[in-house]
Amino acid sequence: MAKRRRNGEGCFSKNGNGFDYRISYNDENGNRKYKYFWAKSKEECIVKATKWRNEQNGIYTDEDVNENMLTSQWANNWFDNYVVGHVKITTINDDRSILDKHIIPGIGHRPLNSLTAHRLTLFYKECSNKSNGRGGTLDPKTVKNIRAVVNRMLECACDIGILKDNPNLRAKYPKCTKKETQILNTEDYDKLIKYCIRQGTQWDMLIVFFLCVGTRLGEALGLQWSKVDFDKHEIRINQQLQSVPNKEKNAKYKYRKEIIDSTKTKTSNRTISMSETVEKILRRVRKLQAENKMRLGQKYHRDLDLVFPRADGYFTCDTTFREFVNKRLEEAGIEHYKIHSFRHTCATSLFNEKIDIKKVSKWLGHSCIGITLDTYTHVLPQHLEEVANAQDRRFKRIFSGNEKDIPDEVLPQKEISKQDDWGA
Repeated sequence: MAKRRRNGEGCFSKNGNGFDYRISYNDENGNRKYKYFWAKSKEECIVKATKWRNEQNGIYTDEDVNENMLTSQWANNWFDNYVVGHVKITTINDDRSILDKHIIPGIGHRPLNSLTAHRLTLFYKECSNKSNGRGGTLDPKTVKNIRAVVNRMLECACDIGILKDNPNLRAKYPKCTKKETQILNTEDYDKLIKYCIRQGTQWDMLIVFFLCVGTRLGEALGLQWSKVDFDKHEIRINQQLQSVPNKEKNAKYKYRKEIIDSTKTKTSNRTISMSETVEKILRRVRKLQAENKMRLGQKYHRDLDLVFPRADGYFTCDTTFREFVNKRLEEAGIEHYKIHSFRHTCATSLFNEKIDIKKVSKWLGHSCIGITLDTYTHVLPQHLEEVANAQDRRFKRIFSGNEKDIPDEVLPQKEISKQDDWGA
């Protein structure tokens, strides 16, 4: 006797050319219904039935993408086929992170064709109130980045004909107001430099390196000794350390560290001169590493050739280093600063030394001088004073000689008509 199929597995019946397959399901009202499939083999019948059931649950294959699929499915499909291999590795990492942390948990359960401008507006509002894990809420700039990924994802769906229009274009999101650039004041700058020099560890030297050179965090953590030329007194910055998705099936961690052969922009690939102070810092680090190599032997990761690694020569975790910086700031009696503030502080110190803005922009690796101006000039009020002084000098030339200067008070209109220009 044939083994009885369990409830929900369906029933087969043989016909002249193959098999009929009947499965049961419940409709929207909970009523029991039956669905029939035909194929030449039982296996083909089951494949057809499985596909139909998946579609009822919003699950589609890559070949069957359509507007009825879940947003999470389209997000993953879009990422695998239209992001990976088409954009920079740093963009791939950022997109994957935003999809996993915000978009899929927030709207991934909704069918793609149910996304409206209103629904997306509510989603962005929810994101703006979402915890950042540090006692606050997500930065408006993060919400802006989330919206940008959603927009690219839906725009692609429109381009390939899944959606007729992009509802994200009509959605509203919190405005991103530019935050004031945070820099260390002179007292804190001096205190931190002195304290780190006295402590003298590799990571202490890295803090001083940031304040002197102003690199981005990834650029410093990905710097290798092969990029440092003590003879020419130069440092070549053309790579960075990034967290990339781990493709190994049985990997313990979802992401792994990797050196990427590119920086934020093309102009970020640059060669900077090594000052005497920076050279001393790097030689101090190399001496400390030599001691670690002797102590650890084969356990030291010599193959990575990192300038600022962990004690065992492996990649420095950015989160661990941030905790170290916070600890050093507290020990030195300095208020909290983000690591990127060290870069801002370095740039501001260059402006204070009257370094030409074009040179500062190139030193920082900005894509254009406009970014440098927009980021830093508002923290230098003395530059605005220079503008005001220049205006004063211009008017003094105009009203030179015996002519009276601009009146202290604005005269009534009747009296002005009797005056010659600015003077009596």
